[in-house]
Amino acid sequence: MRAARWLFLGVVLAGALLAFRGHGDEIVSAIGSTSVASVGGASALVLAGLGLTSVAWLALLRGFGHRLPGGIGRSVFFVGQLGKYVPGGVWSIGAHAHLARDHGVPVRVTASTSLTFLGLNLATAAAVVGVVACAGVDVGPLTRTTGAVLCLAALVSLVPAVVNRLAGLVAGVQLGLRWLDVVGLVALMALTWASYAGAVVVLSPEPTWSVLPAAAAAFATAYAVGVAIVVAPAGVGPREVTLVALLSPMLGVGAAGAVAVLVRVLHTGADLLLALVAWAAASRVPSPAGRPPAQNSSAVVHESVAGDP
Repeated sequence: MRAARWLFLGVVLAGALLAFRGHGDEIVSAIGSTSVASVGGASALVLAGLGLTSVAWLALLRGFGHRLPGGIGRSVFFVGQLGKYVPGGVWSIGAHAHLARDHGVPVRVTASTSLTFLGLNLATAAAVVGVVACAGVDVGPLTRTTGAVLCLAALVSLVPAVVNRLAGLVAGVQLGLRWLDVVGLVALMALTWASYAGAVVVLSPEPTWSVLPAAAAAFATAYAVGVAIVVAPAGVGPREVTLVALLSPMLGVGAAGAVAVLVRVLHTGADLLLALVAWAAASRVPSPAGRPPAQNSSAVVHESVAGDP
């Protein structure tokens, strides 16, 4: 099992490096044309966004009745997330399930948590794009009508009864989200998309916060495209092409390309850094089995926002 874990790490690192093969000159040029302050600010925003996603994932896991201590839970999430760098689109789910099993969480529950988390990402991404399009902001070929359809689809997919039912089919136990929990999760994801969009703005040649909504819609669309192309590790390639296409009208092709490259570098670096830090922190404490709280608690999200003990 230890050999398998080292093999997994090796494949992840190979996939991450493969993403940048042949782009060394572009990366060096993009970094050289961007100030240290901009790179530092964008890095902080990306790390904040990724940190918020861990809060959402752990909140969903608690909704199934399983609580992992903060350090252990973040280690499971961030290390498992490295699986997205392996082509196929399901490796992060498998990694989460494998790691959480060591702490007493059933495989089906963890798999359902990660699938529900993916659905939350896609639903809120659709909501971001839909709201921005409805506001009349240019989002590629999308119209206000298309934006309204996306908003409606996102709303339906986030109805607690729908989420709980679909999640329960995989987990074998009921997910206990209520409207208040869903609102909390959506708020977390809204802050996440805002953080990612903020990184795009900060990396732009002439940063202006007036383009934040358009940047959020561009990044959310690029994320969804990356998820759809499952053979691309972490959406590498399709995500950047989409991001460049949507940012070009605002920034110009050259600047959009540089921003897309830097965003990919920062996200990859942040994924690896958070996984390393979370693993190192978790390795210093005992690894108790998951402690199941009462299910169907309306405090699922609020407890996670307040912080883990």
